[in-house]
Amino acid sequence: MTHLSRKSLLWAGLALVLGAVNFSVWQKEKLLAEGKTVLLRLAPVDPRSLMQGDYMRLDYELARGLGSSDDGVDRMLRFKLGANGVAGALLPDSTAPLASDEARMMARKRGRWGWRVGSDAYFFQERTGARYDSARYGEYRVADNGESVLVALRDEKLQRIGAYRLGYRWQVPLKISH
Repeated sequence: MTHLSRKSLLWAGLALVLGAVNFSVWQKEKLLAEGKTVLLRLAPVDPRSLMQGDYMRLDYELARGLGSSDDGVDRMLRFKLGANGVAGALLPDSTAPLASDEARMMARKRGRWGWRVGSDAYFFQERTGARYDSARYGEYRVADNGESVLVALRDEKLQRIGAYRLGYRWQVPLKISH
């Protein structure tokens, strides 16, 4: 293989990788802008980890109700949305067309002991951890195909806590408490 053809292959490979990354970013931005808002009730959460930085480990009541099947296969969940987009009862047929008050999300098998629905971690700015103690819901943008992105945490009154990301903008908390 000549030096010129190796160089051409290298540039073609680089273009392919960069194109794939940009396409993935474009898909997530589209989901943020056009996805349905879904709120998942948080199950009791672990405190932040000092080893990994300021973050909160997330778990959801919806995932805890899925049982402990040992088949190792991911599932698509379909559920009813209550007031303000709060996820409610699971519906049996995950492939049927969605009604306006329904959504679907992917549940991924997490070993033999449970399921992961959505993101299992929420990272936040240093020294703002106390602000997130009141978190009771994870706010997602969800597409009809079940793809989802965590955009914020909300408290019991459904008020957003801390930073909120939608599209290209960040809304940062007003003041850091020391």
